[in-house]
Amino acid sequence: MATNYVICSASDVIPTSQRGGSTGLKYPWLNKDIPVGKGFFIERTYEQYVADKGRPTVPTATLARYGIKYKTYKAQRGLAYGYMCERVK
Repeated sequence: MATNYVICSASDVIPTSQRGGSTGLKYPWLNKDIPVGKGFFIERTYEQYVADKGRPTVPTATLARYGIKYKTYKAQRGLAYGYMCERVK
């Protein structure tokens, strides 16, 4: 049985894995429904928040291929503490 494949550029595809690390993206960085100025909030425990632990790493190189850029910063949403990932480009 032959294997089907198509020669294409890496910018022609969007990674679909939801796992973190080198195997894929854990957060919706490539979601095109998130406009510039909006983003997503990642909740952490108060202890993690105070210790500045659990800040998500922006996959800068991957996002650059799609013309997307994010910044992350500590934030509070209601009674929840965590990190805001705001799309800036």
